[in-house]
Amino acid sequence: MPKEELLFLNEADVLALLTPADAIAAAEDTFRHIGLGDVTVGKMVMLYADEDQKNNFHSMPAVLRHEGVSGVKWIDTYSAPLPGYPFSHGNLVILSDLATGSPIALVGATNITTMRTAGGHGVVQAKHLANPDPEILSVFGCGAQACAGIAGFLEGFPSLKQVRLFSRSRGPMEAVRDQYAGRVEVVLCATPEETLYGSNLVLMASGAREPLVTAAQLRPGMTVIGIEGFRDLEPAIARAADKWYLGYCVTDQHDILESPRLNPGGTLSMADVYGDMTELLTGRVAGREREDEVIVSTHMGLGAHDVRCAATVYRRALARGMGQLLRLV
Repeated sequence: MPKEELLFLNEADVLALLTPADAIAAAEDTFRHIGLGDVTVGKMVMLYADEDQKNNFHSMPAVLRHEGVSGVKWIDTYSAPLPGYPFSHGNLVILSDLATGSPIALVGATNITTMRTAGGHGVVQAKHLANPDPEILSVFGCGAQACAGIAGFLEGFPSLKQVRLFSRSRGPMEAVRDQYAGRVEVVLCATPEETLYGSNLVLMASGAREPLVTAAQLRPGMTVIGIEGFRDLEPAIARAADKWYLGYCVTDQHDILESPRLNPGGTLSMADVYGDMTELLTGRVAGREREDEVIVSTHMGLGAHDVRCAATVYRRALARGMGQLLRLV
């Protein structure tokens, strides 16, 4: 009878073992192997914790056959948290061995979530859709996702010389500027228009619930990456662009197109979508074909990204003797 034990890796372990480059590689690998049929993306299940449906838990399962693991991400998103509690915390990925079915790891997923989103799959989308060697990145937002996004984009685009940053709050913007002092010039902007000045690469990572970038602001050669669908982007931007991509059509159709909040009035449909990243990375659709093309790419994320990152953390922890071993029996 096999020993029932698993490795517990906390958030500090994750930060010590997972780099921005790892998060980018994991996101790209996940998109590609979904396209190749090596990954099964399970249906996300959302459970509300309150009658107003402002606070929820959701599970996001995936099977990664090429990695020999299966896993599920368990995450809370509390829009109305108790005083002193954050929007989301205490998130986990449970990993199992695909050959035996045995649980092998319990991995903190709050930092994985932050790293693999704007700074992971956001960078992969830009890598395959933006014009090469951008020098200016426009970033909307200055929270954890925006900071991770900046780190990821600096890793993925060493040509970047300037980050133009917009947020409603001056203090957090100054903190971001201080954080990246010496690595890149961070320009604090007072308006969305100022943020877009001179830039053809845009990362939307804000908490805004109204459009900060509109179709009228698009310029030839621009690439816009949205990590929250059309929460902070005008939906019309998808049709105004030459091409609109999703991360993964199967899940983003539900999460974006079928969401009254992200697609008000149902004005956008799958007919407007040029393709997704799983198709692009397996050669079934084209990417950027002209320098002057305007491209928009939106993706709400996949539990498979988190499971793939957790597998990297787990294997690296085994090699380095990190983590706490837990016995189940």
